[in-house]
Amino acid sequence: MRLPKPLSNAFLAMSVGCIALVFSAAPEAKAEIEIEVSLKERYLWLKDSGNVVKRYPIAVGAPESPMIPGVYSILKKVKDPTYCSKSHHKAFPAGPNDPVGVRFMPYLKSATDGKVYAVHGTAWPRWVHLRTAASLGCIRMLNSEVIEVFNQVEVGTPIVIR
Repeated sequence: MRLPKPLSNAFLAMSVGCIALVFSAAPEAKAEIEIEVSLKERYLWLKDSGNVVKRYPIAVGAPESPMIPGVYSILKKVKDPTYCSKSHHKAFPAGPNDPVGVRFMPYLKSATDGKVYAVHGTAWPRWVHLRTAASLGCIRMLNSEVIEVFNQVEVGTPIVIR
């Protein structure tokens, strides 16, 4: 992959399976839009000026790959991501049957192992409907609902996970 010339020191390149991501300094998101996630309740709330716009069911990290509570921000927005399974050495074509669904919004890259955590869609909607702890540490949403959130947020939008 050829990276653009950095305009600042804020460029960071990384790879998640076959999803290549380039993070760059971006304009600040509108302060009034934010995402809040409850690991206990297994819901994601889209908020505007502190008021809930909509509540979405989510699947969260399984016990062996728990999510990390904290305050983050959306680092990138990816439409129709292509996912490659490192364990199965298989690429999944972009689309609703891709394990990360139709939208991918990373919010954290682990400094220890390089793992990327994201809000994304899923090929397994039943897990979201049941609000299960089944992901590898990411926030899984229904594909139709992750598109709604994707269209409302910008790079830099705060995400609070509690």
